[in-house]
Order: sequence, then C-alpha cells, then structure tokens
Amino acid sequence: MKRIIPIVLLLTAILTLTGMAHAGDVIKVGVPLAMTGPYTDTGDNYWKGIKMAIDEINADGGLLGKQLEPIRFDTQEFAPERVMQGADYLVGQEKVDSVHAGWAGWGQDVRAYGKYTAPFFADDGSQAAVDVFKEDPEKYANIFQLTDTDINQATSMFNVLMALPYEYPNKKVVIINADDAWGTGVGDTLETKFKEAGWEVALREVVPYGTREWGPIMTRIRRIKPAIIHVEIVSAPEVITFFRQFMRTPTDTILSYGYSIVPREVVETMGKEADGLIGEVPTAMPTPEAPTPEAQAWVERFTEIWGHQPQAGSWAAYSGVKAWAAAVVAVGDEKDHAAVNRHIATVGYKGETGWWKWDEDHVMRGGGDVPFGHYQVQDGEMVTIFTDPPTRPYKDYKFIKPRWIK
Repeated sequence: MKRIIPIVLLLTAILTLTGMAHAGDVIKVGVPLAMTGPYTDTGDNYWKGIKMAIDEINADGGLLGKQLEPIRFDTQEFAPERVMQGADYLVGQEKVDSVHAGWAGWGQDVRAYGKYTAPFFADDGSQAAVDVFKEDPEKYANIFQLTDTDINQATSMFNVLMALPYEYPNKKVVIINADDAWGTGVGDTLETKFKEAGWEVALREVVPYGTREWGPIMTRIRRIKPAIIHVEIVSAPEVITFFRQFMRTPTDTILSYGYSIVPREVVETMGKEADGLIGEVPTAMPTPEAPTPEAQAWVERFTEIWGHQPQAGSWAAYSGVKAWAAAVVAVGDEKDHAAVNRHIATVGYKGETGWWKWDEDHVMRGGGDVPFGHYQVQDGEMVTIFTDPPTRPYKDYKFIKPRWIK
C-alpha cells in the first residue's frame, strides 16, 4: 500500500501537468450560432467562414504558436435568456479569448458579452444593437459589428431597386417581412423610402416564421398587381413556398428578396427555377468574379472546401476571425483583451478586398472596400449585379428581366 500511494500521486501530478501544458498550447474561440430553429441555414453560413479561418490559422502554425480550438454554442432563436447563457458558458465558464457570432440577438448580445472583455464579433445588422453600444461605448469596447444596420441595408436595397435598368409598370409596392427585429427594421425603412419617393405601399404584411400557405396574401397581390414585391424572411422554406405559389399565376412584378436570398438552401433547392430573383448581401464578397486577385483566390478556396460559392456571412465571419488574430499578433498576448480591442478599433484589418475599418460605434459601415452586394439568381447561382454605396453596376454582370414578366 505504501508503494501504491506514491505511484498514484506521481501519476496524478503527471496528468495534471499534461493537462496544464495542453491548456497552454490552445486558445479557445467561442462560436455562438443558431444550430437549430429557423436561422439554422444562416448559422451554417457563418460557421463555414469561421471554420475556414480557424483551419487556416492552425495549419499555418497556430496563433502565437498555439492552436485555436472552437467551442460552439447553439443560440437557437436568440431568446434573451439563451443569448445570456451562451455568454456565461463561453466566456464565463470556458474562458474563451474571442467570440465569433453571426446574428446574435439584435442588442441583447451586446449586453450579454459586453459584461466580459473578450472581443465579440457579431453580424447583427441592427440599429437596436448599435443603440445599446452607444449607451456606454467604454463598457462595450469589446463589441464589433461586422455589418451595417438594418436601416442602411434597407436604404441600399431601395437605391438599387430604383437603379435597375427596367421601367416599372406602376408605382405600387408590396412589403412582406418576418416578425423579428431584422425584418421589422427593414420593412419599416423600405416603407418610408417608397412613400418618400411617391410610391404607394399597397400592402404591408408582417408574418411569423413557419408561414407556408400564402393563398390569402397572393389573392390580394394579384388584385394589386404591384411593380415590386419585397420579401424579408431569412428562412428558406418560407421564401421558397412564397415564390412557388406566386409563380402559379405571376404578375409583372420584380421579386426583391433582400437578405432572404442568403440561406444556401434557397438556390440549392430551386436551382434555375429561382432565376430572376434579386437579393442583397451586406459586407459581401462579390461572386462569381471577385474584385481583387486576393479575393478571387479566397472565393476559389472557399468553393473548393465547401462545394459552393460563398453566401452572406461566410466572408464577414471569416474576416472577423482574421481581424482578431492579426490584433493578437500585434499585441503579442491573446489574454490582453483591452489591448487587442484597442488595436481592432484603431488599426482595423487589411482583408482580401481592402481595409476593414470600424467606426466610432464599432460598426463596419457599408461602402469602400466592403460594400453591400446586390445579386440576381442567374443560371441557378447568385451573380453580383450592383454594389452600393455608391450605387453602381458590378463589372460586366447585368440585370436580366425575370422570365415571368411579359
């Protein structure tokens, strides 16, 4: 027995030291994304970009010689208590040194992660989230938004709809949006913009996620015969069923899907059937041809890894990881969160298309090197036809009048 006890103690010490050594060789990265629920497809878009960045860093020897270890958390439908649970688990319990999210709660995420110091990157696209940040910029100095607000994104959508090389048959628009913060923000902004431009908002509908039967709304649409229908529901089943029911008896209408075009399931399910739909992607990597050789190489790497062109969120989330990693290298210590946050806020990050620069509200505003991209589905894939701001056609890619318009 006397011999056994020292051996047990020795083994325990070895295992403890081994565990400590392993912990020192790893930097934990928090990844709160929707893995179940209506936002699952969008969550998958973000994950592909985050994983691609982490894999590249690890393959290149890691960050400060340490491997990155992603720790995932399912944010589901962004209920405030779920978002808080994610922050407490990832940062409070797992002690991650950065957090990379997509949509993350439209404001409650700022409060949840702002009580910690680890850099937090989100793609909320929400003025509500920015308003929370502005309550106390010093307290929330670790919060960084990867895209512009719903207000500015909706304004960009409107600008491009007005710039299409197409003569509208009338000035009537129908706006349909989901009953979440994003959909409401976009719908409200578009309604205001159209009215200011002298258009009639002939129908405004706010619908819940899970809507699959569009008969009553279609009846009203066919009576109105609008020039534009804008649908803002970021869930593939809803927008696919809407399109197919519209096509039973289509009107001479431009179908604008905004960010609803983003879930990869939309074009994967419909393919060429979706040709003619237009949509918008913030902080977008233009496809099929990227604006710089570095960006084109990135698109080709992404496509080779995942088997399809990048969707919204993938490049933004990828760039968030790379911006954080560049700041850590500059500071020399992933644990010095305050210095890392200052570097991100003041220096920014040189990416594939140019500089990512966060403004005083820690928002990546659309324009310059990181514009909004506006797409049309052509031959079963999303093709960039405009960038904004400023509003201009993209290279030689052209808007094509949808086949259902006479």
